[in-house]
Amino acid sequence: MGDCSSREGVMRLICLKGWRAATLVIAGLITIGGARGLAKSPERQADWQPVWTIGTFDQSSAEFHNGTATDPAMPYVVGKSVPDKNWFAFQPGSANGSYGRKPHPVSIEFSLADKPTGVYQLKIALLVEHPRISALDVAVDGHTGRFYQHPKLNYNMGDVSGAFFPEYSADTITFEFPSRYLAQGTNTILLTAIDEQAGGDEPEAGGTSAGDSGVVYDAIELDHQRAEHFEARQVSASIVPTIFYRNQDGQLQETVSVYVRCNEQPRTGDVELEIGGKTYRKALQRDREFGEQKTQFEIPEFTTSTQGKVTVGINGHRQHFSQELTPGKKWTFFVVPNEHLDLGYTDYQAKVAEVHARVLDEAMDLIGKHPDFRYSVDGYWEIQKFLDGRSAAEKEKLEKMIAEHKIFIPAQYASVLTGFPTAETLIRSLYPSYQFAHEHNTAFDYASITDVPSYTWSYASILAAAGLKYFVAASDNYRGPILLLGHLNERTPFWWQGPDGSKILMWYSRHYHQMLTLFGMPPQVAAGHDSLPVFLQMYEHPGYKSDAVLLYGTQPENQDLFPQQAALVSAWNKIYAYPKLEYSGFEKAMTYITRQFGDDIPTISGDGGPYWEDGIASDAYYAAIERENESRALSAEKFSTISSLVNSRIAPNQDNLRRMWQNMVLMDEHTWTSYQSVSNPHSEESGEQLKVKDSRATRAQSLVDNVLRRSMGSIADSISDPQGTLIVFNPLNWQRSALVEFDLPNGHELIDKTTNQIVLCEVLSTGKDYHRVRFMATNVPAVGYKAYTLRESNSNPAGPSSTMETTIESPYYKVELDPRAGAVRGIFDKQLNKELVNASSPYRFDQYIYVTGADHLPNRLVQYRTVSPLPHLTPHAATGGRLLSVFKTPFGTEARMVSSAINTPRIETTVLLFNEHKKIELINHIQKKDVLSKEGVYFAFPFAMSNPEFHYEIQNGDVNPAKDMLPGAGLEWFSAQHWVSAEQEGVSASVLPLDASMVTLGDIARGTWPMEFGNRKGTIFSYVMNNYWDTNYRGGQGGDFTFRYVITSDVRTNPTELSRLGWEEITPLEINNIVPQDKAINTSRPLNGTEGSFLRISDRDVVLDTWKQAQDGDGTIMRFLNMSGQPSEVEVETSLLNISSAWLCNAMEGNEKRISAIRPHGFTFNIVPHQIVTVRVKGSPTLSPPVR
Repeated sequence: MGDCSSREGVMRLICLKGWRAATLVIAGLITIGGARGLAKSPERQADWQPVWTIGTFDQSSAEFHNGTATDPAMPYVVGKSVPDKNWFAFQPGSANGSYGRKPHPVSIEFSLADKPTGVYQLKIALLVEHPRISALDVAVDGHTGRFYQHPKLNYNMGDVSGAFFPEYSADTITFEFPSRYLAQGTNTILLTAIDEQAGGDEPEAGGTSAGDSGVVYDAIELDHQRAEHFEARQVSASIVPTIFYRNQDGQLQETVSVYVRCNEQPRTGDVELEIGGKTYRKALQRDREFGEQKTQFEIPEFTTSTQGKVTVGINGHRQHFSQELTPGKKWTFFVVPNEHLDLGYTDYQAKVAEVHARVLDEAMDLIGKHPDFRYSVDGYWEIQKFLDGRSAAEKEKLEKMIAEHKIFIPAQYASVLTGFPTAETLIRSLYPSYQFAHEHNTAFDYASITDVPSYTWSYASILAAAGLKYFVAASDNYRGPILLLGHLNERTPFWWQGPDGSKILMWYSRHYHQMLTLFGMPPQVAAGHDSLPVFLQMYEHPGYKSDAVLLYGTQPENQDLFPQQAALVSAWNKIYAYPKLEYSGFEKAMTYITRQFGDDIPTISGDGGPYWEDGIASDAYYAAIERENESRALSAEKFSTISSLVNSRIAPNQDNLRRMWQNMVLMDEHTWTSYQSVSNPHSEESGEQLKVKDSRATRAQSLVDNVLRRSMGSIADSISDPQGTLIVFNPLNWQRSALVEFDLPNGHELIDKTTNQIVLCEVLSTGKDYHRVRFMATNVPAVGYKAYTLRESNSNPAGPSSTMETTIESPYYKVELDPRAGAVRGIFDKQLNKELVNASSPYRFDQYIYVTGADHLPNRLVQYRTVSPLPHLTPHAATGGRLLSVFKTPFGTEARMVSSAINTPRIETTVLLFNEHKKIELINHIQKKDVLSKEGVYFAFPFAMSNPEFHYEIQNGDVNPAKDMLPGAGLEWFSAQHWVSAEQEGVSASVLPLDASMVTLGDIARGTWPMEFGNRKGTIFSYVMNNYWDTNYRGGQGGDFTFRYVITSDVRTNPTELSRLGWEEITPLEINNIVPQDKAINTSRPLNGTEGSFLRISDRDVVLDTWKQAQDGDGTIMRFLNMSGQPSEVEVETSLLNISSAWLCNAMEGNEKRISAIRPHGFTFNIVPHQIVTVRVKGSPTLSPPVR
């Protein structure tokens, strides 16, 4: 990602994503066995002395000019020219249509002070980054030779294109030449990228230039050895069976290449190949003085290993070589045409909707013209937008093609950032596609996430719970190098096992739009001839049991469809019998491949690390809203369902609920704003796209409030309480106590109806006719309510008396404040008799940290690239603080401080201690300036631990990042659902971040991209803001923000207890005030006027995730999540239903097994550790509507 300049072809298409075009190139040919060069002794190698070097041998072109040389190119003059200005990284190939389909030689001029003697060696390191793999012609003062690239897949990512190109590879050409080629004085070496004629080589396709080829330079070096004699007659040869087969006269023949390297010009010469008792002969080219010659033979297929012999005759001398040969596998490529969906990024969201609708128009037209063509959308959102904007006839046409398995729909609505959402939001992201499949009797069998590189471990459990067979992932490794570091693409396919033990069959693809990167776009057969052998290197190992692979996608995001892609398969298959290309959907390809694996599919378990979720912190204000929405939406849905069971006249507003979930899913979708959000943050498009994105959070928030208020109001109508009653609702399935805020009218006091006692309130602020107060609502029943009376009083709540003590205490903790830092100096756990805070840390506890640096580019924090330096980062801790007040509250003690930091003029910090709960609550209100310079913002929590064991919670389990990560997973920042803990030597301390999900462990984010978690100190950093991305996310943010934390400790980490506490802290008690307009008269109502519970679950380690109306209207749906690592037999009771039947369902609400253990008002089911269980409950309401 970055600027898009210069090159066209593949690069022109990729540029829409904002990537750095001049480094994006592709790959080609594989060498099997044999020597590629002349053998040299270690002693001789050590004697080479460099004459000159251009660049650095680091598998990167970063030091060169980011562009393409002028035509004709100016010579590079050693000693005068400089690499970053005068040597261009990319040199077009001679068949590159975007550069005129002609050679583009570049020259190096250098001077020798003395007469040349001995032997010289030229070393040219290249990166293969284009579909076609050019040969390299080398002319040394007029002496010419040719060399072929034999690239090997490269995962180093010295160039950014390594993130995008699955066949990204590298090779080094090294050869010697005699001193007589050079002269004392000025010499010239000429390099030319040559594309030899290949099958399917066409100058253009459908009127568009084709032939995307060229070389990318890593480094060039000329070495000299004075004492050696040049061996002119030395020859080497290698035999390379290829993957290419043709049908010739009814016989299947394999192409076998013979590479001959020689040091003299063949005046006469030939190559003889002997295989299977037959001899084949071809003449050598006579126009080259040195280098390689490639001779290809069509050999009748041989099915087992066999001996191959080569005889090379040059100028009357013959040399013999033998080699054990293994035939190339007869591969099939399942080509899955697909175009990635970004909801915005390249253009306004509304225009993107129309582009994808038009793409479906075009795909259907192409299927009409090419009946074998297929197309897979990238998310159900595309289908929805098509149906919203097309005629009835076109809708019918699309539905018919889906039913005929010509167009395919994945399970997901769009590609979401899976580490951030709740389990329920991830489940609901699959609902629209399932609903369509259910209504139209079409397939619902796979999910596919494109672009996003890594996924939460829980996603495996969620996809399995949804009843899906396959998960196909196309990982973009830009700022997310999971495949570059872990190579999971080479272990594909595998069973991905979730925390609950359930599995999904997974294919991990190295990027998407693979037709583009392998064949160019428009696609060219000749390009595939070069690139496919390199691409297949990742699958050519004993563990890969199939003769087929999946080729994922054809084009990048949000583009008009190139029609030429529909003709590629037939054009290819006319030339080659194998590899065979076949258009397909994902399910067909996965079924074929996995069937061939049989029982040999490995199982892999672990979390991918939230590589891209860090960008959410660029929009912290709206991310906090979304985090709250996803918690309170569950409450809204539960109480909307309960309202309809309490009063059968009521039907929940399903459209509001649908839009509520849809907006939350869209907020979690991976596209944030425009591709130019950082380069042009104030452009109209950047602003408008961001406005649409952030509106997802605010719209969902409004809908959550709407559903909750209406639902609670309707339930309150059935409660036997008069006007002037405050009803406190608890959406969780265990009794609990929690703080509640509301506006208490002047001249009133609050009475607990269960005890008839006055409830003491803390005054937070005062209005004209009210006090904003906070009180502890105690023992509110599970999935129920508790009533409080607003009783008239002659007095108002008294304000607290303040002190300026810097040490505060509860029965559980002694807390020492550091007012100057606006933070906490020490926390002493009285039960553990331990100090929790690391006094030697440079940071105080809950101290605001503002990090500057990373503005100088390139650096590895902004862009993962192995050759980029680490940025110089400077943390600035808040300072200049003071203590505002310390006072007792009805529930404990409260302290307030204020401080400031760079670009943050005000930080207000509140510390709350509780008399009845072992926890500390920290509330930070900050005012921050909006700046575009690079920044990171943290709150530090330094625990007194030198090498702790960390854990953090995900959607249905917890992760030890030192043990539970996938190979290559992100290890620098993590996304916590509710909590993160550190444990060492009998002490466990936990942080529950309520408003910001991202954390770093041991240190701030520095761009080290570690491959192992290693040993880390016990500081947990809440990673609340950054703008380190160079595209897609916000360029800067400012305004008023709130970040809340809950701290607790114990002798050891108890994930179940922490999860329960996390659900409590992030799920507020909800309130409804019965006002005079609600009840004209006080009549008897069906619900108790003091308190009540609507549902009971026997195991409090099992949480009621949601309770909703069934999608098909047949009963209600309860979803349960086992927070613990223990199995359980769960009893569920509800007073609202006379239960007639209950069914275990998949997460999409499809019935799977009838529950036999039902009772008039309950049922029983079994649940395994960390499992998500969905139950359909049918019955009749027990209550009658209230009588008025």
